[in-house]
Amino acid sequence: MTKTKKADQAREARYVEPGGSRLRADASEQRLALFEVETPQRRMADLVVPDGVRLQINSLLTKIRHHSVLYEDFGLAEIDPHGGRTAINLYGPPGTGKTFAAEAIANELGMSIIRANYAEIESKYVGETPKNIKAAFQKAREAGAVLFFDEADSILGKRLSNVRQSTDHAVNVSRSVMLLELDSFDGVTIFATNLAANYDSAFVRRILGHIAMPLPDAAARRQLWLLHLPARLPADLSNAQLGELVAASEGLAGGDILNAVLLAAATAIEREGPGCRIQLADFMDALGAGIHAKNEVGA
Repeated sequence: MTKTKKADQAREARYVEPGGSRLRADASEQRLALFEVETPQRRMADLVVPDGVRLQINSLLTKIRHHSVLYEDFGLAEIDPHGGRTAINLYGPPGTGKTFAAEAIANELGMSIIRANYAEIESKYVGETPKNIKAAFQKAREAGAVLFFDEADSILGKRLSNVRQSTDHAVNVSRSVMLLELDSFDGVTIFATNLAANYDSAFVRRILGHIAMPLPDAAARRQLWLLHLPARLPADLSNAQLGELVAASEGLAGGDILNAVLLAAATAIEREGPGCRIQLADFMDALGAGIHAKNEVGA
């Protein structure tokens, strides 16, 4: 190779590499920007769950708050060297308060929260999904935030044993990266899913607390109705009528009750205008529409 050609290559290296570094830096910043740091608004005091569920959540909060006592004073670091991380799995039917609980946990800890859903994590470009996973954890480290993965079964699903094409391999790589990031993350990660049975067993072992979020019983539904009926809502419901709504909403979740209140209010405005009064029949009709939709379309 001539000296001139070597000199040309050296010049190319000097000019191309800085540009490549900038491109990589820009791509990294774009990935980090996918994940917004939010201030949680929900509170544990407003979370309507059975006493057993609240006890489980409070025990996990205690583990996080008193980490030094547990792992240094009690010597648990000797048997759990990765004890800095706390992974929580909230599972149950849609609308039972999983997202509410995640936000309330972050609020209770005085931490911000980063919501990462599968649509933000997955990429149609091969190799980008693992980078997005790493970016989510990096952003949470930098912000000192709770990292919340909604629809977590999509990202924690079972690894594929019969790899037939490149997309299968990409799925397994993403799962492996998720495992590594979870192991090295000394923070709080919360997963929420309607399909916990789809989790890979390797993830199940790494999650400290698996908390079932059940459909509310009658007492819980009463609380939910009261929480979803603001003082300014133009609805005059007697105690007996509230009892009718509680009974009629059996098998429904808090999210369904919220939808029923919104639909009932909109129906009343459509009928009478802004000066309307929302009637018991409006709520009942809205509940009926919701139940019909669940039966026809599915939960």
